[in-house]
Amino acid sequence: MEKGHGRLETREICALAVTPEQMGFYSAAQVARIHRHFLHLKSGKQSDETVLAITGLDALPEVQDNGKALLAIARGQWSIENGNHYVRDRSYDEDRCQVREPNSAQILATLRSLARFLAKQGVHSPRGAHQQTTPAFCRFCAAHRSVAVRWLMASGRTSWRPRASDQSRVE
Repeated sequence: MEKGHGRLETREICALAVTPEQMGFYSAAQVARIHRHFLHLKSGKQSDETVLAITGLDALPEVQDNGKALLAIARGQWSIENGNHYVRDRSYDEDRCQVREPNSAQILATLRSLARFLAKQGVHSPRGAHQQTTPAFCRFCAAHRSVAVRWLMASGRTSWRPRASDQSRVE
Protein backbone atom coordinates (compact mmCIF):
# COMPACT_ATOMS: atom_id res chain seq x y z
CA MET A 1 0.00 0.00 0.00
CA GLU A 2 1.29 3.43 -0.98
CA LYS A 3 0.03 6.88 -0.08
CA GLY A 4 0.56 9.79 -2.45
CA HIS A 5 -1.24 12.35 -4.61
CA GLY A 6 -4.23 12.33 -2.26
CA ARG A 7 -4.92 8.63 -2.52
CA LEU A 8 -4.03 5.22 -1.15
CA GLU A 9 -2.96 2.75 -3.80
CA THR A 10 -2.71 -1.02 -3.51
CA ARG A 11 -1.12 -3.03 -6.32
CA GLU A 12 -1.29 -6.75 -7.02
CA ILE A 13 0.61 -8.54 -9.75
CA CYS A 14 0.19 -11.92 -11.37
CA ALA A 15 2.97 -13.00 -13.77
CA LEU A 16 3.28 -16.03 -16.00
CA ALA A 17 6.29 -17.32 -17.94
CA VAL A 18 5.60 -17.57 -21.68
CA THR A 19 7.42 -18.26 -24.94
CA PRO A 20 7.68 -15.85 -27.87
CA GLU A 21 5.63 -18.26 -29.98
CA GLN A 22 2.77 -18.23 -27.47
CA MET A 23 2.62 -14.44 -27.38
CA GLY A 24 3.56 -13.60 -30.94
CA PHE A 25 6.18 -11.16 -29.65
CA TYR A 26 9.88 -11.61 -30.28
CA SER A 27 11.76 -12.32 -27.01
CA ALA A 28 8.63 -12.37 -24.82
CA ALA A 29 9.47 -14.15 -21.56
CA GLN A 30 6.66 -13.13 -19.18
CA VAL A 31 3.18 -11.73 -19.30
CA ALA A 32 1.85 -9.87 -16.26
CA ARG A 33 -1.44 -8.48 -15.02
CA ILE A 34 -1.15 -5.55 -12.62
CA HIS A 35 -4.29 -4.65 -10.69
CA ARG A 36 -4.39 -1.29 -8.93
CA HIS A 37 -6.98 -0.31 -6.33
CA PHE A 38 -7.26 3.40 -5.45
CA LEU A 39 -8.93 5.04 -2.47
CA HIS A 40 -9.24 8.80 -2.97
CA LEU A 41 -8.78 10.28 0.49
CA LYS A 42 -10.81 13.49 0.11
CA SER A 43 -13.86 12.07 -1.61
CA GLY A 44 -13.70 8.52 -0.29
CA LYS A 45 -14.30 7.20 -3.81
CA GLN A 46 -12.70 3.96 -4.83
CA SER A 47 -11.53 2.95 -8.29
CA ASP A 48 -9.77 0.03 -9.91
CA GLU A 49 -7.44 -0.29 -12.88
CA THR A 50 -5.98 -3.37 -14.55
CA VAL A 51 -2.92 -3.22 -16.80
CA LEU A 52 -1.49 -6.01 -18.93
CA ALA A 53 2.23 -6.12 -19.74
CA ILE A 54 4.60 -8.25 -21.78
CA THR A 55 8.31 -8.29 -20.95
CA GLY A 56 11.42 -9.96 -22.27
CA LEU A 57 12.86 -10.32 -18.76
CA ASP A 58 13.26 -13.87 -17.55
CA ALA A 59 11.37 -14.68 -14.37
CA LEU A 60 13.37 -14.58 -11.13
CA PRO A 61 13.49 -17.86 -9.17
CA GLU A 62 11.58 -16.45 -6.19
CA VAL A 63 7.98 -15.54 -7.02
CA GLN A 64 7.89 -12.59 -4.62
CA ASP A 65 11.20 -11.18 -5.89
CA ASN A 66 9.94 -11.49 -9.46
CA GLY A 67 6.71 -9.66 -8.58
CA LYS A 68 8.56 -6.87 -6.77
CA ALA A 69 10.94 -6.42 -9.70
CA LEU A 70 8.10 -6.23 -12.24
CA LEU A 71 6.17 -3.73 -10.11
CA ALA A 72 9.30 -1.58 -9.74
CA ILE A 73 9.76 -1.56 -13.51
CA ALA A 74 6.11 -0.61 -14.04
CA ARG A 75 6.43 2.26 -11.54
CA GLY A 76 9.75 3.36 -13.08
CA GLN A 77 8.04 3.89 -16.44
CA TRP A 78 6.42 7.02 -14.99
CA SER A 79 9.81 8.61 -14.31
CA ILE A 80 10.39 8.59 -18.08
CA GLU A 81 6.96 10.08 -18.73
CA ASN A 82 7.30 12.76 -16.06
CA GLY A 83 10.95 13.56 -16.66
CA ASN A 84 11.00 13.64 -20.45
CA HIS A 85 7.69 13.53 -22.30
CA TYR A 86 5.84 15.90 -19.96
CA VAL A 87 8.64 18.48 -20.15
CA ARG A 88 8.82 18.18 -23.95
CA ASP A 89 5.09 18.65 -24.28
CA ARG A 90 4.95 21.61 -21.89
CA SER A 91 8.05 23.33 -23.30
CA TYR A 92 7.59 22.65 -27.01
CA ASP A 93 3.86 21.81 -27.23
CA GLU A 94 5.02 18.66 -28.98
CA ASP A 95 1.66 16.87 -28.90
CA ARG A 96 0.09 19.53 -31.15
CA CYS A 97 2.90 19.48 -33.72
CA GLN A 98 1.29 18.95 -37.12
CA VAL A 99 4.38 17.74 -38.99
CA ARG A 100 3.37 14.43 -40.56
CA GLU A 101 6.31 13.66 -42.85
CA PRO A 102 8.36 11.02 -40.94
CA ASN A 103 11.83 12.47 -41.66
CA SER A 104 10.78 15.99 -40.66
CA ALA A 105 9.15 14.73 -37.47
CA GLN A 106 12.33 12.78 -36.59
CA ILE A 107 14.52 15.85 -37.22
CA LEU A 108 12.30 18.05 -35.03
CA ALA A 109 12.31 15.46 -32.25
CA THR A 110 16.11 15.24 -32.46
CA LEU A 111 16.45 19.03 -32.27
CA ARG A 112 14.15 19.13 -29.23
CA SER A 113 16.24 16.42 -27.57
CA LEU A 114 19.40 18.37 -28.34
CA ALA A 115 17.89 21.51 -26.84
CA ARG A 116 16.94 19.62 -23.65
CA PHE A 117 20.47 18.19 -23.45
CA LEU A 118 22.04 21.63 -23.85
CA ALA A 119 19.70 23.10 -21.25
CA LYS A 120 20.69 20.38 -18.78
CA GLN A 121 24.37 21.03 -19.49
CA GLY A 122 23.85 24.69 -18.64
CA VAL A 123 25.58 25.92 -21.79
CA HIS A 124 23.85 29.28 -21.49
CA SER A 125 25.56 29.92 -18.12
CA PRO A 126 22.41 30.16 -15.98
CA ARG A 127 22.78 32.31 -12.87
CA GLY A 128 20.20 30.52 -10.74
CA ALA A 129 18.03 27.41 -10.54
CA HIS A 130 15.13 29.21 -12.22
CA GLN A 131 17.33 29.77 -15.30
CA GLN A 132 18.39 26.09 -15.56
CA THR A 133 15.06 24.97 -16.97
CA THR A 134 14.27 24.04 -20.56
CA PRO A 135 11.92 27.04 -21.03
CA ALA A 136 14.65 29.41 -19.75
CA PHE A 137 17.09 27.89 -22.24
CA CYS A 138 14.56 28.35 -25.06
CA ARG A 139 14.07 32.00 -24.07
CA PHE A 140 17.84 32.47 -24.07
CA CYS A 141 18.19 30.94 -27.54
CA ALA A 142 15.33 33.08 -28.88
CA ALA A 143 17.01 36.22 -27.56
CA HIS A 144 20.53 35.24 -28.69
CA ARG A 145 20.03 33.34 -31.94
CA SER A 146 23.54 33.91 -33.27
CA VAL A 147 25.07 32.31 -30.16
CA ALA A 148 22.69 29.33 -30.42
CA VAL A 149 23.51 28.81 -34.10
CA ARG A 150 27.23 29.04 -33.35
CA TRP A 151 26.86 26.28 -30.71
CA LEU A 152 25.16 24.03 -33.23
CA MET A 153 27.71 24.74 -35.97
CA ALA A 154 30.81 24.48 -33.78
CA SER A 155 32.64 21.50 -35.23
CA GLY A 156 35.72 20.17 -33.53
CA ARG A 157 35.21 22.18 -30.35
CA THR A 158 35.37 20.08 -27.23
CA SER A 159 33.17 22.41 -25.21
CA TRP A 160 29.66 23.66 -25.77
CA ARG A 161 30.45 26.73 -23.71
CA PRO A 162 30.26 30.03 -25.59
CA ARG A 163 33.50 31.79 -26.41
CA ALA A 164 34.55 34.84 -24.41
CA SER A 165 33.57 37.04 -27.35
CA ASP A 166 30.06 35.54 -27.22
CA GLN A 167 29.76 36.20 -23.49
CA SER A 168 30.25 39.93 -23.90
CA ARG A 169 27.34 40.09 -26.35
CA VAL A 170 25.10 37.84 -24.25
CA GLU A 171 25.25 39.75 -20.98
